[in-house]
Amino acid sequence: MNLPHFFCPMLVTLLLGAVASPAANPVVAVAALVAPGAMGSSLTLAPNGTSFLCWLEPAGGEVWAVKFSRFDPARRDWGTAQVIAQGLGFFTNWADFPQFVIARDGRLTAVWSVNNPAHHAATVGGHHGPGYRAVYASSADGGATWTPELPVSDESLPVEFVALQPLRDGRVLAAWLDGRNHDRSALYARVLGAPGPDVLVDSSVCDCCQLSFVPTTDDGALLAYRGRTRDEIRDMQLARFDGQAWQRPVTLNADGWKITGCPVNGPQLAECGDLIGAVWFTAADNQPRVLARVSDNAGDSFGPVVRVDLGQPQGRVDNVMLADGTLVMTWLEMAGKETGREGGIYLRTLSLEGRLSEPLLVAPSSTERMSGFPRMVLQGKRQVLLTCTREGPVSRLATFLIDVK
Repeated sequence: MNLPHFFCPMLVTLLLGAVASPAANPVVAVAALVAPGAMGSSLTLAPNGTSFLCWLEPAGGEVWAVKFSRFDPARRDWGTAQVIAQGLGFFTNWADFPQFVIARDGRLTAVWSVNNPAHHAATVGGHHGPGYRAVYASSADGGATWTPELPVSDESLPVEFVALQPLRDGRVLAAWLDGRNHDRSALYARVLGAPGPDVLVDSSVCDCCQLSFVPTTDDGALLAYRGRTRDEIRDMQLARFDGQAWQRPVTLNADGWKITGCPVNGPQLAECGDLIGAVWFTAADNQPRVLARVSDNAGDSFGPVVRVDLGQPQGRVDNVMLADGTLVMTWLEMAGKETGREGGIYLRTLSLEGRLSEPLLVAPSSTERMSGFPRMVLQGKRQVLLTCTREGPVSRLATFLIDVK
């Protein structure tokens, strides 16, 4: 695959403001002002290169809060935590956690989950019984004040696993797993705050695998998700939004994984210009593995499939793409009994020429549910920030700054 001539506008600030890191250790822990019991963290990058951390935090009794913080690359620390929303009735879950994005005009948008009203318990179906629903709020003043929470969908209550993508024209696109049909989940989407009905993208999808968006150079977006056929084949799919309408979904790769339950293991996309990387987990043919592919034409087609894992992956993948097209990938790997390899969060890179780097153990971790889904964001020319949940009697959040070799 030849490297196309392009430059990522989002990287301007990052390239100018790359942070030096001690050569002796490529992984440096970065403390955040987060209370014990916090969970469900995610990272996002603003158009100006600022990194944001978002998470769920207990606030006493049954009260929970959604908070966020900015990263200061000069000080190498997180700023004071700010509250997005706080109250009773929050739905807290190891796999479906808050999302946070920043539009080109600086507007912040956050989405999180709340329990559905009790009087709907007998009628609302979905994968999670009485279910929960997603709500969102926005801020036009840097997070000082937030709009009242609004439902992501006005048509459906069981709205779960929401993904958000700011579009180049300032709109925010949302997609989610929807249980309105009760028998199986469907994929719906809409532009937040826009008039008109929800749009059905795919009528049959896996019940609880995360979705992943990237923007495309034609002012649209590309979405990756785990599909579900009538024969219970649950392979990764791609759906494209051209700025006005959704195109028919296509298969990212025909793994042929037949499974009668949801593996809770969604795909992740990363982009830089017309380069798009995709990483996902499959256990087709009873062989668990983490796979990756790269496209040099905005996702119209993808190059060869590359296996990334070390032989015993749990999945829970993420990726970011560097300015030179290098794909940086993370996943959870179980301990290798025969090799003595430690279990944990591993990082590896894939060059445009198809070369895999040696794996780097970012942090030891179990593969229990409460270890969650590590998430990354670009934080320099060849650096990334990573956040994860450290399980224990009381869960804690951890963040790391990693030099990418």
